[in-house]
Amino acid sequence: MRKLIVCLLLFSINQGFAQNITQMEYFIDADPGYGSGISVSFTEGNPVTVDFSVNLSSNSDGFHFLSLRAKDANNHWGVVGVRPFYKETLPTASLPNITAMEYFIDNDLGYGNGTPITFTASSSVSQSFQIPLPNGILDGFHFLSLRAKDANNHWGVVGVRPFYKETLPTPSLPNITAMEYFIDNDLGYGNGTPVTFTASSSVSQSFQIPLPNGMSDGFHFLSLRAKDANNKWSIVGVRPFYKETLPTASLPNITAMEYFIDNDLGYGNGTPVTFAAGTNVSKDFTVNLGSLSNGTHTLFFRAKDINNKWTVVGNNSFIVQDNVVVIGSIPTQWCLLNNFNIPITLTGTYAVDNVFTAQLSDALGSFASPTTIGTLNSTTAGTLVANVPNTVALGSGYQLRVISSSPVVTNSPTKAFTLISICPPPCSETLTLINPTDNYSSGIITKEVNATTGRITATNQVTGSGTKVTYRAGKSITLNAGFKADGGTVFKTEFGGCAN
Repeated sequence: MRKLIVCLLLFSINQGFAQNITQMEYFIDADPGYGSGISVSFTEGNPVTVDFSVNLSSNSDGFHFLSLRAKDANNHWGVVGVRPFYKETLPTASLPNITAMEYFIDNDLGYGNGTPITFTASSSVSQSFQIPLPNGILDGFHFLSLRAKDANNHWGVVGVRPFYKETLPTPSLPNITAMEYFIDNDLGYGNGTPVTFTASSSVSQSFQIPLPNGMSDGFHFLSLRAKDANNKWSIVGVRPFYKETLPTASLPNITAMEYFIDNDLGYGNGTPVTFAAGTNVSKDFTVNLGSLSNGTHTLFFRAKDINNKWTVVGNNSFIVQDNVVVIGSIPTQWCLLNNFNIPITLTGTYAVDNVFTAQLSDALGSFASPTTIGTLNSTTAGTLVANVPNTVALGSGYQLRVISSSPVVTNSPTKAFTLISICPPPCSETLTLINPTDNYSSGIITKEVNATTGRITATNQVTGSGTKVTYRAGKSITLNAGFKADGGTVFKTEFGGCAN
């Protein structure tokens, strides 16, 4: 027996004042007359929402019309609501597999002539796929249509979704020049609280938000929007938050912390984190990823105080993958055309032809057009020798990463990097002045660093054999007149204890 489930919301006819609906009936196709339809059971009221089943066993396959009407307490019938439907008798056996799917945009090219979609045949299919827009498609509204064919060579009905196509300008995106936020009530464009940042086409900005005086405890909404150089405002991003006034007395101790991944198992059922109870806790801990599948996951975290109150849940997304390239300890700033080392550690397996490539972002941290600064052909952890070409501008805001070619890994963790005019040494170094005759003139040594050349100049004389001077930076040392040893003995320099 086939049944149609119907959910309708009905309102009574106004006859001076609203009356209760006291009777409802439906019929299929032909009207049998008022009161002669199939009665629907419900509780009298105004309005009425009711779910009911329609018996279709006596109706043939094909299109039909379901009609519904109601009568109020004054014996007045309302207008008839009509809904078309299609009845099809499904086979009692299991459904045939879906074996083909295709889509087309705007114009139907005929069954089998659409763009095919790759998927695994099954009686029930859920499939994600990308649709490249045809060359020359005009800006404006269009219609995407999708249909499927089963193993019996029967095509399904066509599903249609409208979409809007807009050609973005080919030049670079305009800079974001203003950002503002407001809480709960929108004061109008330009009237929010401004956020200070450096104008750019892509902005990532952290800022603190002082809550307004007198704000009530409870849920509120933080809204943020930005304006570009063309004076166009973005859509508003909204985040809810909860404000609670803490007692003036000392805060209660945090006594429990737990985390969970993807699915919340309920308060107290997450993976516990061991820590020392306190009112302010900073804790590093290791998360067991278990047998998580490759892909994007979300880590959730919460804590409970001594009063058995749980905090709101914090969360961070992360990606699980077999191959990861991680940069070790490197200088945070360096100069052009001078080598420095980039140690890397790895997870996963890499092919014999794999090449690790060190890349430098642009000054905004984007890797859209990175600069290659070093390579290493290897399947295991090692050290790349990097060198930044003199075509790169000095400044901060750069990011550095190492990618691999086989397998291709480009989402490696990055490190901030600054380019300066003079290279710092990787560590403090000691200059030992040695005179075998042990015959210095009287005096002490001082040093002066030239900011342009990076040279260290010794300006006074030195006495005593083996005198040491600890200094920072520089490519060479100049000994001024008078800084010498009797008998023309040449000073010797010794450098040691540095990693690079």
